[in-house]
Amino acid sequence: MATIRITKNKSEINETFTLPSSKSESNRALLIKALANQDISIKNLSEADDTLLLNRCLRMIQTCGVSGIPLVVNVGHAGTAMRFLTAYLSIKEGKWLLKGSERMHQRPVQPLVEALKMLGAEIKYVEKEGFPPLLIQGKNLQGGRISLNAGISSQYISALLMIAPMLENGLMISLEGVLISRPYLEMTIKMMAYFGVKVDFSGNKISISCQEYIPKEFRVSPDWSAASYAYGLLALAEKGKLFIPGLKADSLQGDRVLSEIYRSFGVESIFTDEGLTIRKTSCVLKLFEYDFIKCPDIVQTVIATCVGLGIEGRFKGLKSLRIKETDRIAKMDDEMSVFGYRLIEENNEWLLKKFSEVDYQSVDHVFKTYNDHRMAMAVASLVMKTGKIEIEDKDVVSKSFPAFWQQFENLGFGMNIF
Repeated sequence: MATIRITKNKSEINETFTLPSSKSESNRALLIKALANQDISIKNLSEADDTLLLNRCLRMIQTCGVSGIPLVVNVGHAGTAMRFLTAYLSIKEGKWLLKGSERMHQRPVQPLVEALKMLGAEIKYVEKEGFPPLLIQGKNLQGGRISLNAGISSQYISALLMIAPMLENGLMISLEGVLISRPYLEMTIKMMAYFGVKVDFSGNKISISCQEYIPKEFRVSPDWSAASYAYGLLALAEKGKLFIPGLKADSLQGDRVLSEIYRSFGVESIFTDEGLTIRKTSCVLKLFEYDFIKCPDIVQTVIATCVGLGIEGRFKGLKSLRIKETDRIAKMDDEMSVFGYRLIEENNEWLLKKFSEVDYQSVDHVFKTYNDHRMAMAVASLVMKTGKIEIEDKDVVSKSFPAFWQQFENLGFGMNIF
C-alpha cells in the first residue's frame, strides 16, 4: 500500500482540471444495455474500477450457459454493482452466487432482497442474514405492487426500476417516508426514458408497465461528484481559476448543486458551451449549513473545505454515510481531529465544531483512507493550507477517479510516492 506525499509549490491555481466520466451514468447505462439484450453503444464510458468491474461481471454473466452449479460473481468493493446485479440476476435464468469483499459483506442489502422476494425472487443469504453473499436462482418474475421505505439507498430503488420493464405485470412502488438521494433516482428515470421506457413518478408512487428498452447511442457526461475536488482546491487557494471541460449546469447528476454550495465558500461558477470555469472570489461565511439528503457523495469534500477555511458547520442528511465504503462520518471525525475539529451528533444533525487552535503547517499526520476513494480525494485539498500532505493507499482513487493524482501533478503540485 503506497503512500503519496503532495507538496504545494504555489498559492495560485490557473489550469485545466479534467474530470472522469460519470460512474453513476455509466453503471446505469451498462445495466440497461444488459437488460435490453441488444447492442447499445455507450460512448465515454467511465474507467473507474466500479464500472470496469460491473462491465466484466455483466459480460461474464451474459456469456455463461445455464448450469445447476452456481456461477460465482464477485463485485469486490463495488456497492453499486452489488445492488444492480442483485436485481438483474433475480430475473436472469441461472443459479448465481453473488459475493464481494469483506467490507461488502458488512454492507446491508436486505431492503432490496426482501422487495425482490415480494415479487417472487428466489434469494438466500449464504452467511449473515441481511447481508451478502447471496445465492440467487434467476427466473421470470411476474412483478406487481410493493411498498418501500423511501429512506433506504436510492440504488435499491434504481435497481428495481431498471428491471421493472422486464416484469410481466410491471411494477408499482409506494414509497413511505422521506426520499433520500432523490437526484440519483431522477437520473435513473431520465435514463430509462432516454431508452424508451415510460416511468410514471407521481407523489409517492412510481409505476412502470412491461415494456422494451429501445437501443440508442448514449454518451456519458463528466462526473459532477469528482468536480467537488476542484471546487475544494480552489476554495482553499489564495486566488486563481480552474477550467473543467464538458461540465454542464443541466446535468442529470444531483451533485451539480456544488455550484450553489461553493458560492458560499467564495467560488464563482461560469458555464459556457465548452464547460465550466470556477473562479476564486472572497469568502465571508462564518457558519456553513446545508442538507445533503440529495447529494451525500460530496459531504467529505465540504467538511474538508470548512476545516481548511476555519469554518464551523451544521450538516443534515448524512444518514447513508454510515454504510458506504467505510463509516464516513466516523472516519472524517477521526481525520479532521488533527486540525482541532470534531463532528458531534445533535438531533439527527452533525455539528462540525472547532475545539482547539492548530498550526496547520505543523501537522505531521499520514491521512488514512479506510479503503474509501472519497476519503483520499476529499482531504487532498487541504494541502493548500498545510503546504504538504501525506495520504495512504494512493491507488484507492481508482474506484472512481483513476487519474486523480495526475490532475494534481498537472496543476503544479509536487508528488512523491513511498
